[in-house]
Parts: sequence; structure tokens; C-alpha cells
Amino acid sequence: MSIDPTLKLAESLLSAIDSTARARLIALAAMESVAESACVVHRLVAKDDTHSLVPVAIAGAVSLGEDWLAVESRVVAALFHGSEETLVYASGELQREDYAHLHLSRTFASIAYLPFFLKAEMVGVIEMVSFADPIGRAELEALTPVVGLAGPAILRAEEFERQRQDLLDSVHRMSQLYDLEKSLNATLELDQVMGMVPEKTMAMLPCQAMHLWLFDGGVLRLMATQGLDATVTSGMMQAPGEGYVADMAEEGEPLRIGATGDEAAEDERLVRRNRALDGVAEAMRTPPIRSALMVPLMQDDAEVGVLEAVNKGVVDRTSRSAFDEDDEFFLSAMAGTVSNALKNATLMHAERKLAILEALVHVSSEITSTLRLDRLLQIIVNSPQSVLPYERCAIALDHRGTLQLKAVSGMASIPVGDAQVEQLQALVRWLSSQTGTMHLRLQEDSAANAALPEEVRHHFEVTGERALYALPLIDDQGRVGLLLYESSNANFLDLPHTEMIKILAGQATVAIRNALLYREVPLIGLVEPLMQRKQALLRTTRSRRLAYGAVAATVLLVLVFCPLPMRVSGDAVVAPQHLVTIAAPADGNVSTVRVREGERVAAGDLLGTMNDWQWRTDLAAAEAKYRAAQMAMEASLAHGSAQAGEDRAQVEFEHDEVARSRSRLESAQLRSPIAGIVATPALQNAAGEHLNAGDMFAQILDVSSVVVDVAVAQSDVALVRRGDHAAVKLDSYPQRSWHGAVEVVSPEAQASEEGRTFAARVSLPNSNAILRAGMTGRAKIFIGYRPAGYVLLRKPALWLWQFVWNWIGW
Repeated sequence: MSIDPTLKLAESLLSAIDSTARARLIALAAMESVAESACVVHRLVAKDDTHSLVPVAIAGAVSLGEDWLAVESRVVAALFHGSEETLVYASGELQREDYAHLHLSRTFASIAYLPFFLKAEMVGVIEMVSFADPIGRAELEALTPVVGLAGPAILRAEEFERQRQDLLDSVHRMSQLYDLEKSLNATLELDQVMGMVPEKTMAMLPCQAMHLWLFDGGVLRLMATQGLDATVTSGMMQAPGEGYVADMAEEGEPLRIGATGDEAAEDERLVRRNRALDGVAEAMRTPPIRSALMVPLMQDDAEVGVLEAVNKGVVDRTSRSAFDEDDEFFLSAMAGTVSNALKNATLMHAERKLAILEALVHVSSEITSTLRLDRLLQIIVNSPQSVLPYERCAIALDHRGTLQLKAVSGMASIPVGDAQVEQLQALVRWLSSQTGTMHLRLQEDSAANAALPEEVRHHFEVTGERALYALPLIDDQGRVGLLLYESSNANFLDLPHTEMIKILAGQATVAIRNALLYREVPLIGLVEPLMQRKQALLRTTRSRRLAYGAVAATVLLVLVFCPLPMRVSGDAVVAPQHLVTIAAPADGNVSTVRVREGERVAAGDLLGTMNDWQWRTDLAAAEAKYRAAQMAMEASLAHGSAQAGEDRAQVEFEHDEVARSRSRLESAQLRSPIAGIVATPALQNAAGEHLNAGDMFAQILDVSSVVVDVAVAQSDVALVRRGDHAAVKLDSYPQRSWHGAVEVVSPEAQASEEGRTFAARVSLPNSNAILRAGMTGRAKIFIGYRPAGYVLLRKPALWLWQFVWNWIGW
């Protein structure tokens, strides 16, 4: 049973889902309906307010010379004027230019044009070329079913393709929005986020330029831009009435400006914007703004800025592309993601500023809490490190016009002869000849580095630093000193950091000046109040003076008979800890290493082994000789030989040799004699190294306890005894106290800025290894109970006695 060709064609069309395949089936079916023919299926397309026929499928011995056929062409014009439903032309009726769009390899008999429709709307035209007989009524009737199916089949396929493309576009835009959110949330640095916004959004919505405007008070500021747009400059301000962006921001609704054709050129807002191009050099000119799309950036129902795109697509100076509703919806979706990213970055920026302010308040309170100059300088160089990203801070004080280095972060005192300190002192001497604040950085560009002073370039090369910030400390009496920050990061300071440094420098200047004055005038804070109280006492009545006398007598009795705990205080420094060296017992190679640097070990733990092959051989040989000597001795004893005595001596000798060989073999096991932490760098790489006898294999740091040296003034050293209880508080742990006992008082004094001091060594437990060498703080040594007067007035009395003795003593 034969299948109806029309049903077969319909079945084939249903199996094909895209319009190109269906048009090809239509062309093949039409060619099969007319013997020795060729077919071209044209689709009616509207473009720029004109219509043309665009070929979508070809079948048979024909090719195309042009991509489209004008509807005004003589061969098809009658179809569009309604005068004909089907046009058939014999070969003699046509000139070559009438079918110039066709390339034919043989002579044709006739050409027919059959329009196909959908609901009375023309969809396209089927062009039939017959090479044998002219196309007649029979051929046209055979083509009627094909023509009837062509319109619905092609249009439904195109509708399906549009829906599929819309779905793909939606999925693509969703993935783009996800990528945008992922990129913007990858960092919380506000400057980086603002720079990424126009770059990422422009990549998703192709346009000539993308601008990020944010509110600065009541006006908009252009914070970041991407692309080419000479009508604006980064950082410019725009208030309502000065441009369409600020006007749109005041309304708070998305805005599209510009349209196809010349309407955009007539929009007064764009004309006003493009006037900025008049003052731009020709080389810097960009295409004028012909279309713009703006959406507001909202945060918690409040508008914070505007995202602006100009000139849709990749445009040139003649393009008339305009943004549509889909672009507005897409940019609005991006604006939501951008707003969230800006909000997170802004919160992080605010939290960082708050942390800086809290740290500044804390440092300020510490600075104002002491008048001891050395303590004050240590606070200035060390305390701000939690919020200022510097690697080294130093402070130098002015001494007769010359800056002298007084404190460096991480150093309890300035070591004499240290190479780093000498290099830093050389830089300070050069800075003393400069004026004003200096912020010098080592750039990647060598040409820019050539502008740096030679002293600074040399300092960077020697120390490895890449940036320094030097700020002079000056008050109304002149220069006090210099504050210096250094880092290996060339961009280690931003605006909030420099603002904090300036505030800190002002407070440090006042505090240092007060500390210097305090050192010059001893007891000024005590004498002046006493004189004021004396004058006030002389102005009182007798009864009140008697009352004051009674109070004074009571206070005197308390001072004499009331005991108080007496303590001697001084600066505390954690001394270097006990370090044990494990050495090679004999020449040989390291066979294995069982531990790494920083690993905690117990006493007797195996650290590594030496290559003991030779020692094992020696042990085996010694044991063999020992057994041979035993057998010889037993044989002599069995025969009652006089040689037995010598054999016994030989056995004892060989026995000692075996013991020595076994001891040497056991020494190949390198073990830790104490519990502690491995302090040898890269110890795990020592396997295979050759060590001579006595060479160091590893070092173990005993962290079970530490020794703290307490600087006791020479006027108090006579009070301190071994076994006195001591309390230590370190700067690294300001909320904790450690307690121990004085083990020894150094018999030799050490010079310091406060005078000569003696070191009282206090042993402290350190089971969790948190105390490290070099930590500083304060310590108090409990001497015992003494009368209150002795405790409170001892130092003033000693000072007064020395002062008097210097004048009248002998």
C-alpha cells in the first residue's frame, strides 16, 4: 500500500524541528513534484522598514548569485501587489537580469513563483525552475499540498527556535549573574569591588562604556568606569539638574535614553552630554553618546548609586543601536548583585575603620598612662602593630639637632654593633636633613625608581624593604623626633592608615615632650601640691589645725606600726632558654631523621640514627673473638695447661671490647637527653649528611621553664634575697601574671638609661611553651612586711639623704 506523498511530507516535517531542515524538505518535495526541476525556498524578511526574500533552502541543479531577492523585482512584484497568486514565466518572457540571482547550468523552460501563507499572511515564496517542459496547471496542482504545508511548517519551527534561543539566553544570563556574584564576592576590599563592577558588567552587557556612580552626600560621584567615554572623567561630580544621570537618581527609576534612527541625536539630554566632547582632542575623542541605560543601586530600600551603560553593543561613530527592555531587566538584575557586593565591602570598610579607631583609643590610653620615656617609646613602636600593617617601626629623638635612634619594634633595647641597626641609623641621619612627611616606595618600573634618593634606594637594597613612611614629630618648641614605618609591601598604607599615623604622631609628640620634662624636673609633681597645702593650712583656724594635727599623729602611728607588704619592681625580660646540642659520637653519615623542626620530643626520644654498618661489623667481630677466647680458655682449663691464665686475661679483654663495640653501636641512636622542642632548622633534610665526631646533629630547646631577668635598681638590690616570691606581667600577655621565686641575684651591675641595675633571675614554669626569649614586661619581688612609713617613704628619704650627703657629708 503506497503512502500519500502529502502525508509522507507532513511526517517528515514533524520529525524535523528546525526551520532550515523543514525548508530543505519543502524544497525537495517541490522538486519531486515537477520533473527535471530545481527549487529555491525564499523566506519573506523585514529589515530596516523594507522587505526582501531571503533564500533558506535549495534543491536541484541551481545555485544562488545573491543572498536576497528584492520584492520590487519584476518577477515577484505582482505577488505583493495582490494582482496574482501564482506567477509562471516562460524562458522567452524573461531577461537575464530578471533572474540574475540564480546561477543555472542548463537552459530552463519556465520559472514559477508560488507564495505560501499562514492565516492570510505571506510567509515566503517557492521558486520553481523547470528544465524540460514548461510548468503547467498539472504541475501547479501537484505543488499545492507542498505550498499549503510550507507556511505553517516553517513558521512553527522558527517560533520553536525563538523559544529555545530565549531559554538558552535566560540560562546564559543566569550563569552570567552567578559568575558576577562569585567574582564580586571574592573580595571585601571596597576599592577592588568598585573597580570590578564596571569591568564585569560591561563584559555581560556589551556596550561602549559602563559607569559606576555612587552618592557622595547629596551628589553623585563617578567612582569607576570601564570602556571609552570621553564625556566623563573618573571622580567627577554630578548634581540634579547637571545631567541626566543625577536627574534619574533623583527619580529612582530605571531610565532608557535613545532609539533607533535619528531620534537619539535629537534628544536634548544626550546633546547636552555630548557637548563635553567639544573640548577633547581629536586623538582622545570617542563616539558620541546615542543611547544610555541607567538603573538605580538599592540597599535596604535606599538608593546608593547608579549603574550606567552607554551605546549598546560594539559601536562605531555611525551606529544607532539602542537598549531594549531585556537589557533593562538584565542590568537591573546585575544591579542587585552589585548592590549586595558594595554593601558587604562597605560594612567591611566600616568595621576596619572602627577597629583602627578602637586601636587608636587603646594606644592613646597607653601613651598617656606613663611618663617613663623608655616605656613610652616601646609602646609607640609596638602597640599599633595590630592595625597598622608595618613590618618595622622605629623612633628617633632629637639631640642637639641630630636624630638618635631610641627604639625599634621587636627590640627591647638598641643592640650596639648590629648591622640592621647601623643601616637604620644611617637612614635616620639622612632623614634628619629632610623636612616634612616622606612616603617613598619602590615601584616595579625601574624608570620611576630612578627618582628615589640614592640613600633610600641603597637602604631598600640592603634591607629588602620596599616602602617607608617617615613623619617628623614637631611641637611649638621645635622638633622632638622622627617616627618611621617600613614594609616589604610597597602599598602597605592606605588613607585610613596614614590618618591614624598622623593622629598617633601628634599624641606621641605631646607624650614624649612631657616625659622629657618629667626627667628634667624630679619630684615636681610632689613638691608643688605640698606647698599649696601648706598655704591652705596656714589660712585655717586653730581648732582645725588641732584637728589636722590629730590626723597627722594618727597617720604617723599608722606609718610606724602598720605593716605593709614591700615590693621591689623592675623591668622584666625573658632570658634565652636552655638549649641542648646533640652531637655525632663518631665520624659517619646520618642514616635517618625521625623528627622535624618545631616538633615536641620527650627525654630519650629517638631523633635520628647514624649509619652503623661498620659498628655492627665491629661488634660481630668482637663477639667472635670473645667466643674464640672463651673456647681457648675452656680448652686450656680442660687440659690443665699453664696457658689458662693468659687465656683468662684474653677473655676479659675481649669481653671489654664487646662492651665498647656495643656501646658505640648504641650511640648511633641519636636520642634527646631532655624534653623540649626541636630547634634545628630543616633538620628533616639532614639525612645522608656526613658528620665528623662532635659535629652538631640537632638542638633541643627546653621549654619546660624559663628564666626572667628582673632589673633591680642598685638602691633596692640589698633588699632582694634568694627565694623571695616574684610576680611577673609581660607585655605580650597583659591580662596574665606568672609567679616564681628568685633563684639568684647577679653579682655584677649592668648600665641602663635608668642607672645601674642588678639582674634578679626568676624561674617560671612554661609547660605550654608560650613564653619566649626576648619578651618584656614588669616584675614585682615580694620582700616581706615592713612598716608603712618604711614602704611608702623609703625612696624619697633615700633621695633626700643622698642629696644632703652630697652637700655636707664626709
